[in-house]
Amino acid sequence: MRQGARPLLVICLGTLLSAMAGSIVSLALPAMGRDLGISIEDSRWVVLAYLLVITSLLPIAGRLGDMLGHRQVYLAGNVAFAAGSVLCGLVPDFRLIIAARVLQAAGAAMLMATGPAIVTTAFPPERRGQALGLLSTSTYVGLTAGPPLGGFIIAWLDWRYTFFLAAPLGALVLATGLAWLPRSERQRSPLDGEGLLLLLIGLPCVLFSLSESRRWGFASARTLALLGIGLLVLWAFFRTEKKKAAPLLDFGLFRSREFSGAAMAAVLNYMALFTIGILLPFYLTEARGIDERAAGWLLSVQSFTMALVAAPAGALSDRVGSRLLAATGMSLMAAGLAGISCLDARSGLVWIGALQFVVGLGTGMFISPNSSTLMGAAPRALQGQAGGVMALARNFGMLLGVSSSTAIFQSLGGATGRNWGSSDLEAMRAAMWFGAGAAALAAVTSLFRKGPSSRGDPKNVVSKQHVD
Repeated sequence: MRQGARPLLVICLGTLLSAMAGSIVSLALPAMGRDLGISIEDSRWVVLAYLLVITSLLPIAGRLGDMLGHRQVYLAGNVAFAAGSVLCGLVPDFRLIIAARVLQAAGAAMLMATGPAIVTTAFPPERRGQALGLLSTSTYVGLTAGPPLGGFIIAWLDWRYTFFLAAPLGALVLATGLAWLPRSERQRSPLDGEGLLLLLIGLPCVLFSLSESRRWGFASARTLALLGIGLLVLWAFFRTEKKKAAPLLDFGLFRSREFSGAAMAAVLNYMALFTIGILLPFYLTEARGIDERAAGWLLSVQSFTMALVAAPAGALSDRVGSRLLAATGMSLMAAGLAGISCLDARSGLVWIGALQFVVGLGTGMFISPNSSTLMGAAPRALQGQAGGVMALARNFGMLLGVSSSTAIFQSLGGATGRNWGSSDLEAMRAAMWFGAGAAALAAVTSLFRKGPSSRGDPKNVVSKQHVD
């Protein structure tokens, strides 16, 4: 095999299977609620706890990968993810399921932070975009295949088998990883305990306040107090880490405008993407009146298009550069969101599908080149941290997109009940324009970020302790 092909195959397989396993779970929530006697409000913690833990642990997982070796942390994460999944299916109590989801999320954070680092170091710069594009394609194929497979499992077996599926899949990834993943360098430096404590306090406070603002309201005392505490602790984390010789998160990475611009563009992309993800399903079923099965197929147009485009876009960025390609992709996404803002109760399904195609095309054109830029702007010794930042930007953008779009929707009179009226459509239009604005800002950020735009490695700019 060509250099890097086997490690890429392992990471793509793990990414596809974890994405598929994650997307299956959402379909299991109604059956889980009926079986365990829990409300919709409680069942959302199956998703929320998973997302909060992943996002909080990503910087730590990236640092551990740099310290202990990316291969070792990736394989350990695979075991933790599979074990947590099996426990979710075995335990009888809802609270124990949430505890098992925490273990599953810890494993997922290790996979997300170290997978891109392994791929980046396995390929030369002129093939990095193509490799990361295939990694993105694996994600979207998993997300596309998950819901139909989950529906089949729940219909013929039981919701618990949606979790059990991760065991044989994890065993396959573990076996191929032990055989094919190369051993990586380790850094002989201690883990920053002070930074770890501050991060584990500050980041969950910020993320939880944003996720709960949908219920509490953005201006409520609880939201503002929790957000304020979290931001103060994160500021202390920033001040502390700047003085450390071996920080948990090397903020010197962000001195590179290529790196920081790519990270900001990623946050904005996922903000825009999850504006659609949270509101469009309600529009299809409640304003257009189509059933969930038809809505599911229509929504899959976007992820299917992203899966088709991501790898070719990554390969193209290796030849022509990432800046213009990423900016064009985000411009297309902004146009697609602007089109969705014009939908009404009589809009044709073909037109809705075409707009989904435009959004998927734009996102697929953006993600692989932008990921290649971000990972290429980090030095080899900090690839784990760079992978953690990339995944953190994705999850943080998801939370911001869901929280902001639902807050806009509800503040303008939107409701998630049946029989949408004109006020609901107007509220959705405002939220979609917010998403279009985020995508347009991502296009500007991609186009005007300073630094090399294409072939080869950008000039790495790191903190003082990695230069001395």
